Amino acid sequence: MRIILPLLFCLSLTASFAQTSDAEAEALVNLLGVQKKELISKLVMVSKRDSAAFWKVYDEYQQKNKVTAKSRIKLYERTAYAYQAMTPAMADSLAGKYFANRVEQEKMLEQYYQKVKAATNPITAFEFYQAEIYLLNKIRESIMQQIPTYGQVKQMVK
Repeated sequence: MRIILPLLFCLSLTASFAQTSDAEAEALVNLLGVQKKELISKLVMVSKRDSAAFWKVYDEYQQKNKVTAKSRIKLYERTAYAYQAMTPAMADSLAGKYFANRVEQEKMLEQYYQKVKAATNPITAFEFYQAEIYLLNKIRESIMQQIPTYGQVKQMVK
């Protein structure tokens, strides 16, 4: 759990940004990418023989994942701003965007599971999958703990 703390600390900063520029989102994603790679190196036991191939595919995954990660950061920000004047249409639109973002993330993860498996072996690919799911869930949990639900906001206003 100690290895997760630096990552979660940085993720908690996401919720505190008043308005995230593209450059800030890029910087945050890059910082998190470095920390996440360090955590992956502790969670995925890659043999010396497969190391170069694994890290090549993993770096490609991280690069492609940046678009999804930046989109998710912007989505959290849009959600926070929507709380001020939430309408049924806004709520529905936000939910749709969250679903689309998660589907995109899952498709990419499956695609890169296959690439890791082809480049290394099924066990390393499975470790990659488990580590990514573990970290994604921890990241989502941390962010959601920082952002109150719309129902909580309504209760605070009353």
